[in-house]
Amino acid sequence: MPKKLDTTSRVIIIGNSPSILLHKYGEQIDSYDVVIRLNRCVTKGFEKYIGNKIDIWATTHGSERFKEMEDFVPENYSDIKYLWKRTRKVNLKCLPEDFPEVEEHIMYKAPSNFKKYFAAFFNDFEIEHEPDTGLLTILTSLKFYKDITVHGFTFYTEHKKHTVEGYYRESELDEDGHHLEDAYWGSDRQMKFSDPQTSAFASEDNGRKKRKLLNELFTKGFPFKPKFVGDENEGISTEPIKILNEDELGKMNI
Repeated sequence: MPKKLDTTSRVIIIGNSPSILLHKYGEQIDSYDVVIRLNRCVTKGFEKYIGNKIDIWATTHGSERFKEMEDFVPENYSDIKYLWKRTRKVNLKCLPEDFPEVEEHIMYKAPSNFKKYFAAFFNDFEIEHEPDTGLLTILTSLKFYKDITVHGFTFYTEHKKHTVEGYYRESELDEDGHHLEDAYWGSDRQMKFSDPQTSAFASEDNGRKKRKLLNELFTKGFPFKPKFVGDENEGISTEPIKILNEDELGKMNI
């Protein structure tokens, strides 16, 4: 990651909301200097909408059970330059043997990261659950980059008929409306199709609060100048972030 705030690179973070299929932004997305994608970011078959370039992979899980899901790791993983892990517990046993040696960054529950810079801002919106990986990735990007665009973050508001892992890949739902990832997410108690993860990250109340937080970043930027200078990453971007598809704002009821 940049040792100081990168003020020149154009960065885009691609979420996994169904809204990414509203427009064919593939070539435009791949034109950015840095493309950040999250978790199981399938691009094959969706290139005209979301491109396939990846420079940073931000991921939540990496346990043995994900080896069963052959395409959990991005198809073009050899292009990944940086790996952003949710916590130190993400040991990424699912990585293929030829995964490149990349610099890693812990986004949450690590010294000098989320709690040091963003906890007060996050708490201002009274979000009860810990931040999901998408929100963590957006906030983490402020530590490294100034020119940031996001796409595909509506916090599960489009589809309430299946679990949060349905994302933009409805074609992967089975005839009962289950998604192949449903059994792999959440706590051990949730690892079954009949009890999907729908309450914490994907609750309507938390989604609404996250929308307000994101709107604050769109309209005003991060409100606090950094109090901590001289560590591995000097500065936090306070510039407003951008959104690739403004239609998402309407879908987010902002």
